Amino acid sequence: MQQFRIQQKASTSELTLSATLAAVYVVSTFIPLTPFIGGPAFITAEIVMLPLVAALLRPVLAGATITVGSLGMALFRTSIYTAFGPLGLLVPIIATILGSMAFHYRIGLAAPWAYVLAGSIYYLLFSKGGTLLWLAPYIAVIISLPAAYKTSGTVRTGFLAFYTAMCEQVTLNVLSISVLGLVGDIWTVITPFMYSERAIATLGGAVLIVALKSRLGGRLETSLKSLGR
Repeated sequence: MQQFRIQQKASTSELTLSATLAAVYVVSTFIPLTPFIGGPAFITAEIVMLPLVAALLRPVLAGATITVGSLGMALFRTSIYTAFGPLGLLVPIIATILGSMAFHYRIGLAAPWAYVLAGSIYYLLFSKGGTLLWLAPYIAVIISLPAAYKTSGTVRTGFLAFYTAMCEQVTLNVLSISVLGLVGDIWTVITPFMYSERAIATLGGAVLIVALKSRLGGRLETSLKSLGR
């Protein structure tokens, strides 16, 4: 009975955290960072929220949280929804679920790695002459897998935030090619923007994760352990 009460309390805490993160995610979609080249949209501060949600919540709840947040993005027609419509919801949802798998399960690190690998192949096949410089961060993910498995603490958090950010980029890339028809030299123009966006997503996400766990670490760890993580 006591164990049930602890788990029930932890579940309530996790649901509260989930609702809070979903609300903050919606707000973050109103904060523009860089123009989305190829459509009437902006890349917004939501990119730093995806690693945070992935780090704090297990895959099922992380997916539910980001889905609710993404529906808010659709409702207010903010961020990339204005470029891709309903398909744009896949961008944060896929990234958050894959990132959460990496954060919470050791073998789960292979999921975002495989997705980024597949994304690099898709780009090579369908970008129709897009610059190879675009693939630099993709290659960084692909070759860093052994190091990511060996690291721990803040360094590992940085790796996983980067993997999550790149999963978002893969879906953006695929939709930009398949839905918007962005091919050829346009990728040379977009590449510097992508580098800066992924740096912001990785560093911003990692800083938020470390800061939040530093302030709430005890309470978070208690909840995680009682939930069997």
